[in-house]
Amino acid sequence: MRRKLSSLFLGSLVLVALGNTGVWAEEPEQLLQRVESSVKKASLVGKRTVAWQGERQQLIEDIQNLELKLAWAEFQLEKTEKWLVTENNNIAILQKNLSRAAATRENIAPLLEVLYEELEKHVESDLPFQQEERMRRLAHVRSTLDDPGSQLSDKLGRLLDAMQVELDYGYSVEATEELVEDTNGTRMQATVFRLGRLALFRLLGDGSRLERYNSATEEWQELPARSVFEVKKAVEIARKKRVSSLLFLPVGPLGELSHASAEDK
Repeated sequence: MRRKLSSLFLGSLVLVALGNTGVWAEEPEQLLQRVESSVKKASLVGKRTVAWQGERQQLIEDIQNLELKLAWAEFQLEKTEKWLVTENNNIAILQKNLSRAAATRENIAPLLEVLYEELEKHVESDLPFQQEERMRRLAHVRSTLDDPGSQLSDKLGRLLDAMQVELDYGYSVEATEELVEDTNGTRMQATVFRLGRLALFRLLGDGSRLERYNSATEEWQELPARSVFEVKKAVEIARKKRVSSLLFLPVGPLGELSHASAEDK
């Protein structure tokens, strides 16, 4: 073992001596140039190594950013796909609603004509009060229904408003001063009293004569003088000049006296 180690050691010394002999054979300037060249090469390699490491780190960061962007894009795509499904469902529902609305519109148009005809017949057959105002209202509704530029909602609204006004007449009392003709054709001043739609009276001249409108014959009929006082009290109640009280008004089919409250009607 010792002989082997000695042989290796001697061999190493010979190699070093030979190498040193080759080095020292060069001039100092040449040796300096070789050293400087080696240093420059080593420095260049180091710079390239550092640059490559920087590029490598930048590439890693770029890859990570791209992966994050890809994950975000996939998330947004998934959300968009869900949103599209929801919107498609909404569009389908909207299309169904539009189809139903179109069908409803087609059905409402003739229905409005039927309702208007019923309203017109009602006004014509009703007690003859506020005739000018009611006819103007009907004419306004008629012009709205005939106007092709009016919206369906406007037509329906006008008609329903007119129907509501007519309905409210049945729950109100009213006393007005009008110029009328009596049963003899004589024009005179009269106090007209409306008791809802139950009865329509008028006190003629100085208020000593009383007439009631007969819907069956469409004529005014004179009533006994005993009913004048009760109708006068009803007029005062309608004008807020008397407290509401129980009255005996001729509202029966043959002019019979019946109990009726001017405010309640």
